[in-house]
Amino acid sequence: MEKNGTLTYRVAALEKNYDKMDNKIDLLLQNHIPHIQTELVAMKTRITVTAAINIGAVITGILFSKYL
Repeated sequence: MEKNGTLTYRVAALEKNYDKMDNKIDLLLQNHIPHIQTELVAMKTRITVTAAINIGAVITGILFSKYL
């Protein structure tokens, strides 16, 4: 059976660790996630443009080879 002092120490340690985790989550939500979202939007745009160019190139190649 644990002594009351040990339990108090463990709860205090748990609260301390929770505070650290809470601060890290706040930092992520306020700072990093908006930057990540901006980068994802830019990447999505680049992928869409690249896909459109590739599809256009394939269609042009098919049409070009059909008429030669």
